[in-house]
Amino acid sequence: MQVDSKVKKYVINLLLTTVLGGVIGLLNYLFNIGIARFTSENIFSIYAAAIGLVYLLQIPAISIQSIFTKSVGETKSGDISTFKIKSFFIFTLLGIGFGAIFLIFTPLIADTASIPTYVVPALALTLTLAFISPVSKGILLGKEKIVTVNLIFLAETLLKFALGYLAITLGGNISLLILANAIPALLSCLVVLPLLKTKKSDRKKIKVNYKELILITVSFLLLSTPYTLDLILVSTDFRAEYTALSLIGKLVYFASITVAFVMFARLSNQQGKKKELKTLGITVALTCVIGGAMTLGIFLFKDLILSLAFGGKFTDISIYFIVFGLCMSMYAVVYMLANFFFSKSSYWYILILLVTTLLQIFLFKFASPDIASVVRNQVVVYATLLILSVLYLIFNFILKKNEK
Repeated sequence: MQVDSKVKKYVINLLLTTVLGGVIGLLNYLFNIGIARFTSENIFSIYAAAIGLVYLLQIPAISIQSIFTKSVGETKSGDISTFKIKSFFIFTLLGIGFGAIFLIFTPLIADTASIPTYVVPALALTLTLAFISPVSKGILLGKEKIVTVNLIFLAETLLKFALGYLAITLGGNISLLILANAIPALLSCLVVLPLLKTKKSDRKKIKVNYKELILITVSFLLLSTPYTLDLILVSTDFRAEYTALSLIGKLVYFASITVAFVMFARLSNQQGKKKELKTLGITVALTCVIGGAMTLGIFLFKDLILSLAFGGKFTDISIYFIVFGLCMSMYAVVYMLANFFFSKSSYWYILILLVTTLLQIFLFKFASPDIASVVRNQVVVYATLLILSVLYLIFNFILKKNEK
């Protein structure tokens, strides 16, 4: 049986991204573990709350990258040269504006997230850079330059690791630890953007649908809440302990979703219901394999992981490794399904994300007296989200007969 060349290339890109994503995930893991291991518990606790905000503040980067990928992928023979210059200036201005607004609410943000006010300027700068840094990678993904993007991600992660090491040697400088999550992406954008050229024959105007950009930003914001809002809402009495567990879980999650941008790029260049569902199926299958293998791995080597990661601290969290790993695997599948919905401009899915966000807030407010109850609440949130997402896929994409 002859395999379609495009399917073969897609599978190769998935496997390549899985390998490089594993290296990148390991470095990111070491970055967070280094903070837990080589800084005080107070600094780690503050960073834990701040990093929850960082994940939320970088949502614009994810949505802008996605909408650029979609715009470039759907526009054949597009004028990249004009598009990149116009986009860079527009989104730089937007970033500065939103960063300034964020600073205005410094006291409210610091009080809500239980962080010192001196941390907020670094968070505001992170928000500003989130509007600028994704321009180059979004264009490259629209052209399906998967290898190039993987190498850029690797370079960014190495630089992030270096900045994190510097921050730790400076006594755990929290502002620098936060900016280590944003500066590398900006530098890669400034290096790569001038290298993106347009062929003489490619003169078609590339348009960004700003209405869709707003919708996809809201969607990714709500999609990210299950693994960010918990770090902000969890009681400070056991925040450090729960954050350590969350770090282990995120090792599973981020390893499982490394191929998401590859799928989004393929779907943005692909047409036909059967082909799109086949692409989704291949990606979800790989996500399940990665998530299952990672969960089994952290269970088998739990003692070694705790020793290397936390120096013997937080040993009680090992009893939750399997449950939390399976939760992260479920969530990784949800992330793939959500990216499929967004690539097809299906934004009614926002209602499902809103319902699960409200559910999580309710559970944390009224049923989170200890770490065991928090883990139970997360199981409920992730299971609910997965079930509703699968039902949304079935009724809106599989059972519909009016699509090719």
